[in-house]
Amino acid sequence: MAAEPPVTDCDVLICGLGPVGDLLALLLGQRGVSVVGIDAAPEPYELPRAAVVDDEVLRIYQWAGILDQILAESQVQDEVSFVPRHGRRLTLMEPDGTLQGQHGLVSIHQPTMEQTMIEAARKQSTVDLRWGVRLLDFRQENELVRARVEDESGEQRELTARWMVGADGGTSWVRQLLGIEFSGSTFRQRWLVVDVALDRPLDRVKHPHFFGDPERPVVCLPMSPGRHRWEWMVHPGEDVEPMIDPESIRRRLEPWLGEETAEVERAVVYTFHHRVAERWREGRVLLAGDAAHLTPPFAGQGFSSGARDATNLAWKLEAVLSGAPAALMDSYEAERRPHVEAMIRLAVTMGKFIQTSNSRVAVGRDLLLRTLEVTGINHWGRQRVKPLPAYGDGAFAETPAGLVFKRIVGSQFPQPEVVDTKGCRIKLDGLTGLDWTALTSEPEVADAFGSQGIRSLLAGRDFEDPDKTISDWLIDHESAWVLLRPDQFIYACGATLEEVKPATDQLRRDLGRAFPTG
Repeated sequence: MAAEPPVTDCDVLICGLGPVGDLLALLLGQRGVSVVGIDAAPEPYELPRAAVVDDEVLRIYQWAGILDQILAESQVQDEVSFVPRHGRRLTLMEPDGTLQGQHGLVSIHQPTMEQTMIEAARKQSTVDLRWGVRLLDFRQENELVRARVEDESGEQRELTARWMVGADGGTSWVRQLLGIEFSGSTFRQRWLVVDVALDRPLDRVKHPHFFGDPERPVVCLPMSPGRHRWEWMVHPGEDVEPMIDPESIRRRLEPWLGEETAEVERAVVYTFHHRVAERWREGRVLLAGDAAHLTPPFAGQGFSSGARDATNLAWKLEAVLSGAPAALMDSYEAERRPHVEAMIRLAVTMGKFIQTSNSRVAVGRDLLLRTLEVTGINHWGRQRVKPLPAYGDGAFAETPAGLVFKRIVGSQFPQPEVVDTKGCRIKLDGLTGLDWTALTSEPEVADAFGSQGIRSLLAGRDFEDPDKTISDWLIDHESAWVLLRPDQFIYACGATLEEVKPATDQLRRDLGRAFPTG
């Protein structure tokens, strides 16, 4: 008989209540996991950092029940433009969120977004968020973590948890206490970042623009309604003090704003990094978000990558807390690290592309972009810039295919609209929820999954597929059924009824006592 788990203050202790820690607390709370979240700061950070989130994050917000609130304070961005030094504007990207059933890209005001997550997390009865509490140190003992913390009064106490997550940013104290290397490099170029509050949107730049003037590249993008961000590259050796002077900033903004009323909310010089922690797990302690990886901002994937971490961790922590083998947590890094590294490569490439100060290189770049646009070659590519949501290793019934475009198991299932049994048109995830779910059009397969204790959704009985997205997917992939994880990644699929039991047997081995019961 398995030993009872130790009595602790919480199931999961989250160190760091930035957006990744907030989101993880919310997702765990929805699953009934008891959470204590701590942050050394006296209150949530009030200034924006992240400026955009993508379709994958919007799908996560849908699961978290906060999508409508987030979209109400966001701006949809259907295009990202590049403006060469000479010539007309070019379309660099057209973010496509069809796979996720969401907008491809939206710009946000991070403090507002975080407050939405915090309020939703606090509504979960099992979540306790505490600011003004800093981690001093911790130690691990078999099945628990003992953390020594200190509040603003100087009072120290011990918190115990079965698992701990360090979501405490790029300078992560959790990572430092573990002695984990944070390898990578620092961009040579620095950037002046200025956030401005406006009375109304700027007609001139309604969506993100990269201005490729080699004398000083500029990035300009709308944020949430009434806010805008500008980024100017700082040349090597250039003195930044005069640049952040209010009068200097006013002069920089004047060509863009004209007579518009504007308030500068933040002006800071950043040096961008790309780094990845040597390992993301040490026993019962895990790293997430910037504590595990840092990326330059040029692909807009900093927080989005951290949100994927939180989602990956949430269902796995719940499973392990319910009896799945602790080894399941090894699949977190196995899945997320290659995807993060691909995102970092994309951001670094885009950064080099944008911030060249070599006039000859800039001329060649502009000529290439214009040629691609004129010939139409870039139409397909500009909708598919970022790496696909597909993992090459991890918690799946079989090893995913090596080539990502051939990958079925390990990829994320699309989210079309379906019609439920009440005749309402809803997004697919509204039916699958947070559970392991099999999708099929064959009654015998649905019964087979049911006999194994797994919830199934049968087309024609449990939902209608009006646009034929699911039926076409099954036909295109020569499958009779697909088994989805709680994060909607494909755990297994098969063409026959006989393939159901081997898949569910593997799931039983992966989840142990946490095997779903329908």
